[in-house]
Amino acid sequence: MKYQVTHTFPVSLDKLLHAREERYKHLDQFPDLKNVTLLEEKKEGNLIHQKRKVSLEGSMPAVLSAALTDLSLLEESTFDVTTNTHEFKIAPPGKDNVFVIKGKSRYEANGAESKRSYDVEVVSSLLFVSPIVEKAIEEIHKHSLEKDRKSIAKFLGVES
Repeated sequence: MKYQVTHTFPVSLDKLLHAREERYKHLDQFPDLKNVTLLEEKKEGNLIHQKRKVSLEGSMPAVLSAALTDLSLLEESTFDVTTNTHEFKIAPPGKDNVFVIKGKSRYEANGAESKRSYDVEVVSSLLFVSPIVEKAIEEIHKHSLEKDRKSIAKFLGVES
C-alpha cells in the first residue's frame, strides 16, 4: 500500500531543518515524542545515519498484537544534508514479515514557506490479513507523522 503526505510550515527551509534536528534534543518539551529513543547516530560526510526505537505501548492494533511479542519498532534512516532527503525503514525488531514501512521524505523551500513531502509504502507478508495490517499501519503512521508535524510546529513557535 502506497501513500503520500505533505506538510507545510510558515518558516524558511533553514528554520524547518533546524527544528527537525533540534527537537529530539529537547524531549522534555515534547511529550508526544517520549516514545522515541535514539539508539545510534553517526555522521559520514553529508549523511546522518540514525537508528531509533519507537514504543507502541497502548497503540498497537489488535490485528498485530498476536504477531508481535515486542511492542516496539526499529527505525533506520539516512538524512542527506545536501539534498535534504530522508530515507527510512521502520519495522518490528526481527519481524520484517509482519510489516515494513519504507519511505522517503523531502524538505524543500516553498516560497517564503517550507514543506516536507513523504512517499511511503507499507508492505505486510502476513497470510490472509496483510491488507488489514497494511491499512492499520498506514493510519498509525499518518497519525504519527501528524504528531511529528505538530512537534516541529511547536518547536518553531508557529503552533501551540
